[in-house]
Amino acid sequence: AGDGAAEAAALGLDRDSVVVLVGGARGITARCALALASAARCRIELLGRTPEPTGPEAPDTAAARDETALRAALAARGGATPAEIEREVARILARREVAATLAELTALGSRVRYRAVDVRDDAAVLRAVKQIHADHGRLDGAVYAAGVIEDRLIAEKSAESFGRVFGTKADGARTLLDALAELPEPPAFTVLFGSISAALGNRGQVDYAAANDALETLGAQWRARTGRRALTVHWGPWAPTGAHGGMVTPELGREYARRGISLIDPEEGALALLRELAWGEEPDQAVVYTASGW
Repeated sequence: AGDGAAEAAALGLDRDSVVVLVGGARGITARCALALASAARCRIELLGRTPEPTGPEAPDTAAARDETALRAALAARGGATPAEIEREVARILARREVAATLAELTALGSRVRYRAVDVRDDAAVLRAVKQIHADHGRLDGAVYAAGVIEDRLIAEKSAESFGRVFGTKADGARTLLDALAELPEPPAFTVLFGSISAALGNRGQVDYAAANDALETLGAQWRARTGRRALTVHWGPWAPTGAHGGMVTPELGREYARRGISLIDPEEGALALLRELAWGEEPDQAVVYTASGW
């Protein structure tokens, strides 16, 4: 895969450059942030919905290193329903991953900042983007990777669920692009993280497929509006790695394995994105990447 340094140089990224990644400090967003930090040591701004880690974790849960142990520790406190325990487990694990990502980025030599921002809040996104530009006097690149899934067959899907899935992906991307358009100078490149479901469809994902397909239109409009590079990447499923989850649950991973579908290697996937931005055909507005490559 290489180390990405040549690609970062081709993109004009160095220690003073600023890249904002929207979609949190977890999963594949974290992997791509780490690739940028390793290749360019650039300044990283992360926006995500997970609350910012503040203060040490409670001793009883800090000693619990996996989901089973966390559930037991929280149940021992008493007074919480199983659903409340599950939500708290998810919250603790998310905050741990965010903290781990920030530590990894810092260790790589990047200056990093994380902000808790709901991408569906237009005003909050605009404030964050303007503050980032005001703090640094520049914004060189943007990556939009936010999204949620609520897989259901069409007959079982509510309008509210469809709205959450479609809105988080498509409306959130539009909100970010509108905020970037208000800067004195738009970033040199913008990447929108789509899904292979937009190209091939996927059972139970009519809303997610539609939202990711819409990203292509938003990217094309952005390019026509600004003249800057806008690339939609429709990713196949990513494998988990270390502290960072992939794009699939363990159960779905087993199903993919049963069907003979390979998962994207996280290091290779993140560096492949840098290669595409640096060396890819400029007219390309959307590409599909799977474990077999482009």
